[in-house]
Order: sequence, then structure tokens, then C-alpha cells
Amino acid sequence: MFLQFLGLAVLFASCIVAFKWGGFDERFAAGAFVVATLASRLANASGYGSTETGVLMVDIALLATLLVLALRSDRFWPMWATAFQLVGTTVHVASMTESSTYAWAYAVGLIFWSYPVMIALMAGSWLEARYRRN
Repeated sequence: MFLQFLGLAVLFASCIVAFKWGGFDERFAAGAFVVATLASRLANASGYGSTETGVLMVDIALLATLLVLALRSDRFWPMWATAFQLVGTTVHVASMTESSTYAWAYAVGLIFWSYPVMIALMAGSWLEARYRRN
């Protein structure tokens, strides 16, 4: 329960930072994060007892969105966010290869890699605001 509140607090903080100080890329990514978070909540079928294919599809869609953003953006942070999202998405693949049940490790692995993605967004928003001030 604590991790859910912490994750939502970090998401909320990254969205505030992106919408207050970021440019179009940061705002677009923040919106994508919110949509992905809501979709993941709806797609979570088994409580991470087995591979969550719905959440995997959401994570792949977010990965594709971040990849497109990284390829068209003139900023550096989307590359970091895309890389972190790729690592988080591979947690799903690892869960497919594991035969025993490690639901807690699977869920924590997904949650853990969502934080660097949001931190990359906050750093990018801060740098964008700094760049516009100069």
C-alpha cells in the first residue's frame, strides 16, 4: 500500500514539474505517464501472480511512445527515460521465463524501474526551464 502511494506521489510530482517548467516534450511525456498508469491499473488481472500481459502491452506502448519522443526530440532526457522503460519492460520477459511464483519480486521490479523514468522527466523539465531562462 505504501509503495502505491509513493508511486502516485512521484507521478504527481513529476507531472507538476513537467507542466510547470517543461516544454511540449515534457508535458507530452507526463500525459503519457498518467495514461499508462491508469491503463496499468485497469490491465492488472492477476495481481502479479503470473505475467501480466495487459500491463506488458501498456508498458510496450509507453516504450514506443518514449522511443518516438526520443527520436524526434532535441533533448537528452527522453533517451534516458526510454532506456529505463526498456529495462522495466524486460522484467515482464524475465517473469515469462521463471517457472516458480515470484509475484513480489515481479511487482517490485516493475515498480522500481518506473521511478528512474519519472526522475528523468523531472530532470528534463528542470533543465528545460533552466535553458529557457538563459
